[in-house]
Amino acid sequence: MSWHDPARSEEPAEDTALREELRGLLGLPARGTNYFETEPTPELVRLADDLRREALRRNRTARKQHSWLLAAAALPVTLALGGLGTLALVEKHKADELAATVAHEAEEIHRLAAAVQQAQPGPGPAAQPGPGHVPAAARTRPPQVLLMGKATPKPRPKELVEPVRPAELNPTDTQQVKAH
Repeated sequence: MSWHDPARSEEPAEDTALREELRGLLGLPARGTNYFETEPTPELVRLADDLRREALRRNRTARKQHSWLLAAAALPVTLALGGLGTLALVEKHKADELAATVAHEAEEIHRLAAAVQQAQPGPGPAAQPGPGHVPAAARTRPPQVLLMGKATPKPRPKELVEPVRPAELNPTDTQQVKAH
């Protein structure tokens, strides 16, 4: 309902009667007189002073929230979110580099496979197997593992053996005790 609604300007008769009764109890003049032309009674002056003092006391004792307290409380959260964002960017950069390396290696493998197929002499295009075909000899033998720099690995002992030296008694560490 808006403030200029005419229905709000007319109040029920019960409310008007109640308001007039309260005015009479408080010692205020009847409706239609100007409040600034009337002389305040000592009771009203005392009541106004009490209300003013109470308002000042509440205003002085009210706990005021300072903006720096809010900023201090938000600082750890801000730092944590900033750190997580930085960590996410670093991990994304690593993932992008890894993806580029994998793509480069796949391209290199395809290039080498194409070079090997071109270098192999074949009887003709009809006799060449497809890309998924594996010769029968390669299927039956185990894959070979190439070791860098060594033809055969050095045999290792099955257990770790450490030499044990016999314990020696040191006469300087002993003390003579007389028997009674």
